[in-house]
Amino acid sequence: MRSVALACLGLALVVVCAAAQDAGNVALLKNKDPDQRVEGAKRLIKAGDKKSVKAVFEALVGERDGYAGREMGRAFSGLDSIEGLDTAHREILGVRKSEEMFAAYWAMAGLAEGGSPTGDSIIKEALDKNHKKDVSLRACALEAIGEAKRVELAQCVLDILNAYKADDDSGNVFETLAAITAARKLCPAEDKDAQKPYLEALIHILDASHDDRIKYFAALGLSRVTGQPAYLSASWWRMWLEQGAGTEQKAGKTVAFFDAVAVGTRVIFAIDVSGSMEWPADMEFAKDPVTGKGKDAGPDYSQVKTKLDLAKTELLWTLQHLPEDYYFNVIIYSTEHKLLVEDEPNLVQATPENKRKFSIALYGIKAEGGTNIHGALKQSFGVVRKGKVKDDPALDSKAMLEGVDTIFFLTDGSPSWSDDSTGTGRVDPKWGTIGNGRYVEPAAILADISRINTFRKVVIHAIAIGKDADTELMKSLAEQNHGKYVNRG
Repeated sequence: MRSVALACLGLALVVVCAAAQDAGNVALLKNKDPDQRVEGAKRLIKAGDKKSVKAVFEALVGERDGYAGREMGRAFSGLDSIEGLDTAHREILGVRKSEEMFAAYWAMAGLAEGGSPTGDSIIKEALDKNHKKDVSLRACALEAIGEAKRVELAQCVLDILNAYKADDDSGNVFETLAAITAARKLCPAEDKDAQKPYLEALIHILDASHDDRIKYFAALGLSRVTGQPAYLSASWWRMWLEQGAGTEQKAGKTVAFFDAVAVGTRVIFAIDVSGSMEWPADMEFAKDPVTGKGKDAGPDYSQVKTKLDLAKTELLWTLQHLPEDYYFNVIIYSTEHKLLVEDEPNLVQATPENKRKFSIALYGIKAEGGTNIHGALKQSFGVVRKGKVKDDPALDSKAMLEGVDTIFFLTDGSPSWSDDSTGTGRVDPKWGTIGNGRYVEPAAILADISRINTFRKVVIHAIAIGKDADTELMKSLAEQNHGKYVNRG
């Protein structure tokens, strides 16, 4: 009897300890430290029971840190229990609200990385859940396949691209954008024969679509795979695919800022006005300054002395030549970030009156303070045609459907402050003391902007002014956000 009692007591202690451990792991999911949240997710997914998996998925729904969300989702790659996979299936396929979509995407990216038959079946089932509003489960599944580079599921992506019709763009371009991006990530390098079905699918999109953004992303995908210019002509690409060459294409009428071209008609200019922008501008690129040579000759650099002068000159030129069917706004940032014209919180039409109003305001700005790169970028994602973005700009329906198509982001330095900084906490060898916030770190900035832009596919052109700009950050910002990196000096 005593041995039985001791055994029962031992079992009870094991149950109590297990329950305490589970509670501790669940508590980690609410920790302020993203690394602790990731650790909690890993432990709970390893446990693999229904309650644990459900807790991780619910935590993903509320997660707003790009790094943490991606790494917590990656834990699903190790999920192998029947109970856990069944729970993941119910949670993912049960998603209906836009604010739950990132949880579905991150979890499916983990399942795609794991490559289990059950995980793949969940992803394939999600591919059948398309709809015409904002982000769908199909878009989440396509992003997950591309993120995990699951070439075994590439045919699913190609089937969607090859079945594309122009009517598919009506009200929702996000599924098509996700499929194009996935195809680019899955396309094999250097093997032209293996690349052919991917290139043919992208050429089909380029030929069939009437949407400027869809066409741009298809051309960009073709360009990044082949190394050829991003021509928008499907016939050119067919000739190149068949003969290895094509007739050089002339660019049509474009809106450009520092040689980067706007995609779509809704644009934001985010301009660094930190103290270092008062430093002298390196004008080696302008050996022959333009003075009165006609409107197509470019800006007049004859009065440019500082980096801020250069930014103003280029922006004034671009604003002057914005067509009236464009909508725009300007954000200026240093330690803080704000709208250039504070009584214009939305995208404004490029009428002569509005362009004059913004030009006058631009003349008056001064350079001072630090460099809040993350804050300026995030604010750019929240500017829309009408009203306000109430939620996270990553998935807010108004931001997705009425937000910007292109962000021209300009800086001459490195991140030194962020909205989550409460004081100075580190010393940069070049810039001295900088903020203690998480979003002063380039890796954290890139991870969060990647999160915000996962589905929206805003094109970010990164323009570095001078030799002190963080070129690696700016190159990565342009690369991961489908834009062009420009270095002036």
